[in-house]
Amino acid sequence: MLVHLNRTFLSLRTKFMILFMALITIPFMISGAFTYTKYAANVEQSTKNYTLQIVDQIRINLDRYVKEIDRLTLSPLYDPNVLAILKNHSSSYQKGVYLTAEEQFKMNLFISSMAFERSEIESILIFTDDGSMFSNSDTSVMNYWSQDTNNWMADDILEDGGLTINPPHTVSYYTSGPKTVVSLSRLIREPYTHSKIGYIKVDLKTEGFENIFSSVQFGNNSKLYIYDQKGTILYPQASASEPDLNDPGLLSASTRSKYTGLQIWGQIPLAELRKEAKDITSYTLMISLISLAAALLLAVLSSDRLVKPIRHLQSKMELVKKGFFKERAIVSTHDEIGQLTEVFNRMVGEIERLVREVYETKLRERDAEISALQSQMNPHFLYNTLESINMMAVKHHYLALSDVVTNLGKLLRYTVDKRQTFVYLRDEVRFVEAYLQIQELRSGDRLRAEIFIDPSLQIVLVLKLILQPLVENVIEHGMGSEPVTIRIRAVTENDDLIVSVEDDGLGMDEAEMEQVLRRIDYAGEDPYVKQEFGHKSSGYALRNVHQRIRLLYGKPYGLVLRKNAHKGMTVLIRLPFQWEE
Repeated sequence: MLVHLNRTFLSLRTKFMILFMALITIPFMISGAFTYTKYAANVEQSTKNYTLQIVDQIRINLDRYVKEIDRLTLSPLYDPNVLAILKNHSSSYQKGVYLTAEEQFKMNLFISSMAFERSEIESILIFTDDGSMFSNSDTSVMNYWSQDTNNWMADDILEDGGLTINPPHTVSYYTSGPKTVVSLSRLIREPYTHSKIGYIKVDLKTEGFENIFSSVQFGNNSKLYIYDQKGTILYPQASASEPDLNDPGLLSASTRSKYTGLQIWGQIPLAELRKEAKDITSYTLMISLISLAAALLLAVLSSDRLVKPIRHLQSKMELVKKGFFKERAIVSTHDEIGQLTEVFNRMVGEIERLVREVYETKLRERDAEISALQSQMNPHFLYNTLESINMMAVKHHYLALSDVVTNLGKLLRYTVDKRQTFVYLRDEVRFVEAYLQIQELRSGDRLRAEIFIDPSLQIVLVLKLILQPLVENVIEHGMGSEPVTIRIRAVTENDDLIVSVEDDGLGMDEAEMEQVLRRIDYAGEDPYVKQEFGHKSSGYALRNVHQRIRLLYGKPYGLVLRKNAHKGMTVLIRLPFQWEE
C-alpha cells in the first residue's frame, strides 16, 4: 500500500537562503547576546556605584550642614549679653512676661546675624524658661511660647545640651497660624553652673533640605527619603510614603550617617541612568542590523547565482509539461547541473519523436470516430419525434401520456446540453420536478415530493445534475411498502449554500451506513454528522456527485449524510454561495 505524505515544498533557492542566513545570523546573535549581557552587567554595576556615590555625597552635605547648625546653636554660650538676658529670664514659667526694648534689640540683632544669608532657614528662635521668646523676625513670630504646643523640648532635655534633629511637627508661635516645620534645636545651659536657662531652635523652610542638596545632581525623576534615628521621615515633609524596594524600574541605595544618625534612601529610575547606555546600544544595534542586511544581500546574490541554472532548467520543464516539446535548455555550467541539462535535452527530443508518432496514430483514430458519429441520429430528430408523440396523445386525449412525453423531453434537453456546467438552482429544481412527475406516474400514491426553495435563492448558481442522482437514490433504495415523502430544501449558512434531500423511507442500518460511507470514502469522527471525504474511485451516484463538488471546490464542500431520528435519511449538499457574474 502506497502512503502519500503531504510535504511542504521548499525550492533550492529557499534552502540556500535558509542555510546562508543561519550561518550568518546564528553566530552573530550568539556573540551579540554575550556582548550585550556583559555590557549590561557593567552598566548595571556602574549605575549602582553612581547611585551610592550620590547618596553618600548627600550624606556628606547633610553632615556638613548639621555641623554648621551645631556650631551656630552654640554661639549663644559665647555671647555675654545673650547669657545675661537668658539668666534674667530663668525664673519659673509664666504667661505674658514683659520684655524690655533693649533686650529685644540685642537678641534680635544677635539672632539676625546668625540667620544672615541662610535662605533655607525659616527662623531662629531662643526660648527662655519663663515663657518669653526671641527671634529674628518681630512681625511673624510671637514673643512668648506655650508649654502645651512645644513637645519637642522633651527631646532636647534628653539630649542634655546636644543637638536634636526634630522631625516634621506643628508649631503655633507664628502669627500667621500653625506651621509644620523640620527643626534643629538644643538645650542651653549656663557654662559655669550648668543650670538650664533656655532653648535655641532653628526652623527650616519646606524647601530647606532641597537647598542643601542643590549641589548634587540627583536627577529629575529621582526620589530621596531621609529618616531620623527613630525611623521618622524628615524629607519629604508632605509624604508619608516609603521607598518601594520591590520596583524593578528603580535602583535603590541607602547610607546612614555616623555623625547625625540620619538614614538616607535614594532611588533613581534605571531608565534615566541607562539613557546613555541605551543610546550606545541602539547605535550598535543599528550598525549590526546594517551589517546583517549587507550579509543577507550577499547571501541572496550568491544563492541566485547557484540556483539560476536550476531555475532555467525548471522553466524549460514546465514548458515541456504544457506540450512544447521543441524547447531545449541552455547548458551554461560544466558541473552536475550541466550534465543534467544535457540529459534533459536528449530526453525531450525522444519524447517529441514518440509524441509525434502517437499524435499521428490518434489522428487516424479520430477520423474513424468522426465518420462513425456522422452516421448517428441527430438529437433534434429525437426532440421532433417526442413532440409528435405528445401531439398525438393530446389529440386522442391521453393527457397522462402527454405529461410523461413532455417531462421526458425536458429531461432529454437538460441532459443532452453539455455546454453548461453551472445552472440556476430553479432550473435544477425544475429538472427534478419533471423527473419526479414521471416517477410519481409509475409509483402512484407511494411517492410524494415537497420542495421548499426561498425565492431569493432561485437564481443562485449550482453545479448541474447534483439533485436528481440523490432523488433517484431514494427511489431505488429507500422505498418500501409504505408511502415515501421526499423533501428538498435550500438554506444559507455563512457564505455557503446548503441544499438538503430528506426522505422518510427505509433508511439504513449501521452496516449499510458503513458500506455507503466506504463507497464515497467517508473518514470522519462522527459518522452521522460530520464526515471528511477521500478520492477513491467508485461508480455510485452519491460518490460521483460528491467527487464533482470536491474536485471543483475542495474541502469542506461536498455531501454529508445524516441518519434521521425516526426513519429515513438526509443528504446535505454544501456549495459555496455564488451569483452569476
